[in-house]
Amino acid sequence: MVTDTRLYRKVTAQAWDRLDSRPARRTAWLGYDGSLPVIAGTVICLVVQKLPGGGGNKPVEAS
Repeated sequence: MVTDTRLYRKVTAQAWDRLDSRPARRTAWLGYDGSLPVIAGTVICLVVQKLPGGGGNKPVEAS
């Protein structure tokens, strides 16, 4: 999806849903017995043409 905005000019959005991931480390699962679970999630990518403060685009991770 692509749209024009006042602050960011052209903004492109992409999303991938139902992505399955298995945790690579046991750090958060120390008390869990058995194999690590598969966790379903969604990845969203937003690309803007211009940032209001003039800064550069940086990847952001959220959980």
